[in-house]
Amino acid sequence: MREITSSALDMLTGTERTVAGLVASGAGNREVAQSLFVTVRTVELHLTSVYRKLGVQRRADLGAALRAEGAVSRPGGDGR
Repeated sequence: MREITSSALDMLTGTERTVAGLVASGAGNREVAQSLFVTVRTVELHLTSVYRKLGVQRRADLGAALRAEGAVSRPGGDGR
């Protein structure tokens, strides 16, 4: 059982975090699917779950939601 925390990011599975990070960095669903060796439909299902868990309505809002949770650095950052 997962521990209850204050971060919505903690509700994501490892794969959901990976998919969300790739999409937030600009990758398309097909590109994500190829890099993870899964189908495009699987990526879509993971994204649907990510959107629900983070309260995101659109793909364009995903990066901001992840940054707010501390999951990704701002564009142009060195990512360290």
